[in-house]
Amino acid sequence: MISQKDRKWRLVTDNPIVLDFSGCRYADEIHAAIKDAFGFPDYYGANWDALWDCLRDFALSESQQRFVHVKGIAGLPKDLCAYAQEALEIMRELEEKYPIMHFSVIDESR
Repeated sequence: MISQKDRKWRLVTDNPIVLDFSGCRYADEIHAAIKDAFGFPDYYGANWDALWDCLRDFALSESQQRFVHVKGIAGLPKDLCAYAQEALEIMRELEEKYPIMHFSVIDESR
């Protein structure tokens, strides 16, 4: 197992982790929020394949249940909201495969 330290990740001890998309207006800002929330390394590729890979590595490095609260989806522009939904789908798939991770959206209403 590769530890976060070995991968040059920023250690994230928050539990729950708050992934906040508030104020995002562009796809790169979505990825910047994700990278910051999880402490992803600089080589994070800012695409959906890289998100899966890094979230999988994050889950595999964990020894305790981790909770992630996603917020700010409701305030995104319509096209960016659809883009962010792809990230949520990846998180749901990851949660099924790695039950140590728990994702919840805390503001889905518009």
